[in-house]
Amino acid sequence: MKTVKALSLIFVSLIMACSSDDSATEDDQDGTATLDCSDTSSLFTINLDPEDCSIDIQSQLGVNSRYTESISGNTRTIGINGVADHLVGEFPNGGNPNTIAEASQTFSMTTEPELANDITIGQGYTFGVLFSGVAVDPYTAEFFVGSTGTMNMEWNITTLQSTTDLGLDCNNAHVQPTGRYHYHGTPSNYLDGLNADGTEMIKVGYAADGFPIYYKYGYANDGNTIAAFESGYQLKTEPRGGDGISAPDGCPDGYYFNDYEYVDGISELDECNGRFGKTPESENEYYYVITDNFPSSPLCFSGTPDQSFNFGN
Repeated sequence: MKTVKALSLIFVSLIMACSSDDSATEDDQDGTATLDCSDTSSLFTINLDPEDCSIDIQSQLGVNSRYTESISGNTRTIGINGVADHLVGEFPNGGNPNTIAEASQTFSMTTEPELANDITIGQGYTFGVLFSGVAVDPYTAEFFVGSTGTMNMEWNITTLQSTTDLGLDCNNAHVQPTGRYHYHGTPSNYLDGLNADGTEMIKVGYAADGFPIYYKYGYANDGNTIAAFESGYQLKTEPRGGDGISAPDGCPDGYYFNDYEYVDGISELDECNGRFGKTPESENEYYYVITDNFPSSPLCFSGTPDQSFNFGN
């Protein structure tokens, strides 16, 4: 976490300005005002235009993108340098003051992943590594800050919202103070280069627990046709319940991860944006899906993440 905490300080004033919600109210019979959150507009936003990126970062840095993979026994070791093999946006920019730099990392994972008894929340972990040489980090270092200046880390601000500009490019990625470029959602320019047009499944990398990651297209249950999947997350319809000082008040609008909840039955994807199904490599295996709706990048692990993905290591 030390590599990302510095970024949060840059945005404290913006976060405080967005810490309360002035949604319309209605009066209860006892005269107290309660929020009607049944029809709150969502702040969710995602950039799916690959042409919004124009920087050849390999040429700019004079460094080739690196993705290496080796297998020993049942362990897969992946090395990356954080230099994308596709076009990226301009950094620094108005929402992100950092410059992309080479940031080498080595990760390990099992080649024989299994579902765990319980899911592991992805906060504090790099979720996975893509073949582009760039890692996926869905969570942010930005949190609710009340009028007293106290940070509440239970209320993590999403990047995929339209209120606070966190400087995302067309790959829904930005840069940490260390120079580490990383994705928070659909890597649009990267996928454009892979011709991800819905005619086939596109494997893009591996998660920390060893399961593969695909873009939104996958085989339907008939095993023959390709379908586009969306996650099962929706905005909550009850007020946040905070006092606006120690925790946010107002209606859930997608500014915080906690504004969303997973709803059973509306998606073939589970809480971690995963599913069992046919893939180009198996008649039936578990895999994760990057979607174009919230959360885009999966937020939890169905297996056991390797500790090499833990920010604390």
